Parts: sequence; C-alpha cells; structure tokens
Amino acid sequence: MAVPEDLRGLLTTLLADLARQERVRAVFAGGSLAAGTADRWSDLDLHLLTEPGFEVLAWVTGLVRTVIADTLPGVAGGHLLVTPDWLHVDLIVHDVDDALDDLPRVVLLDKDDRLDDIAPAPSSTEPYWPVGRPEVFCYFVGNLVAVAGRGEWLAASAGTAMMRDQWLVPLMLAENGVRKNDGAKRLNRYLTAEQHSALAAIGPIGVDEASVLRAQQGIVGEYLRRGRRLAEQTGTLWPAAVEQAALAVWERELGLRPH
Repeated sequence: MAVPEDLRGLLTTLLADLARQERVRAVFAGGSLAAGTADRWSDLDLHLLTEPGFEVLAWVTGLVRTVIADTLPGVAGGHLLVTPDWLHVDLIVHDVDDALDDLPRVVLLDKDDRLDDIAPAPSSTEPYWPVGRPEVFCYFVGNLVAVAGRGEWLAASAGTAMMRDQWLVPLMLAENGVRKNDGAKRLNRYLTAEQHSALAAIGPIGVDEASVLRAQQGIVGEYLRRGRRLAEQTGTLWPAAVEQAALAVWERELGLRPH
C-alpha cells in the first residue's frame, strides 16, 4: 500500500497506539489507499473494529492535536479528524461483530485474524445501466415547471445541480463501464474528453432564471440523448411516454426545449 509522504507519520502514530488499545481488535485502510489511487491530496480512511466501550474521539484527541474532531455526517460510526497541518483522517468505527462491506481494503492490524485484504475489482469497459430509473429523471424535468412558476430559483438551482451530479454524470460513467469506488472527489480520469466538453458546455448554475434554464436545457438534452442510446445498448426499457409528457409541459408552460 502506497501512503502519501505527508500522511506516513500520522498513520504510524495512530497505528502504534491502536495496537496498544485492548478494545481495538483490527484496523484496515479503505478509500483511495486501498484502491491504490492515493495522492498527495488524499486523506486517511481508517476503519476500526472495536469492542464496546472504545471512545474514539476521546482516544484520538488525547493522542494528536486537532482543529476538527467530530462525528462524520451521514456515515454510521464515522468520525472526522483534521490536524493543524490540515491532514485529514476519516475514522469509521465498527463493532467487532458487524458485517463489513466488500469494498477494497488493506488490513493494517488484526489481533484475532478476522480479516483479509480485498483487492479492487477489475476495471470494466462494458456499458451498464446505472442506479436510477429514467422515468424519475423525467419527473424532475416536468417538476421544473412548478418551481419556475413560483420563481423559486434557489431551489431550482439546487435541483439542477442534483440532476447533473446524480443523474447525468453517473450515466456518463455507465457509458464508459466505470463503477467508481474511490469517492466523489475523483472524476476527471473516468470521463472522456467528449464528456468533459459536454459538461463544460452546460456552464455554471447560478440562482437566476437565465442560468438555471440554460443549464436545465443542457443537462436534459445530454441525459435524454445518452440515456436513450444506453438503454438500447443495455436492454433497459426507456419510458418514452413519460419523456414526451415532460417535454410537452416544458414547451407549453416555459417555452423550453432541450439543447
């Protein structure tokens, strides 16, 4: 496992002390370290298998200086640590009897021989249909009419960014046969030059009417074109009636068509 130079000292300190903690039974690295994609901007993603009674925040703040030491929102057992040098550690605590996922991992400490390393899955270039039904995307398309009619451009901006980030980008990755497992902050390497250009052409999404509508037209046009093609490739049923209804209400109420 290649550890970025800036993180080596911190990792050594944490592991040496974790080995002395009786309630900590195993430690493994996840994220980019386990996937072999870590760079100088990576964080430490450490998973701890612990017995009841181990207080991870009390332990880590007693061991290293921190400017942030808190729970990690949205991650069960997750804790966020940042040092004064802005070294970033995610500590995820599991009970020793918890079932673990099968994402890539490198075992760093295993007092009871519980764990094995899990290598990254082989890369694939076979297109697939991503999670998310296209009729739900079409619902978001039609829903713009109500948000725009109320002049709720802040809400429309957030919804438009969601349509790009949670629907269009995953569709592009699926076109390339990419199944990402190295976090949301790594994307460039997985998209083609054509896809990068298509996303750049959508432009920034502001909180004003003009930028939201322009971005909507670009996102919807790209998603529908790519989605129809990918659905045909993967044998996925395409909801043509829902698409037609959504585009009809767009044109009738807003005078819009996808780019």
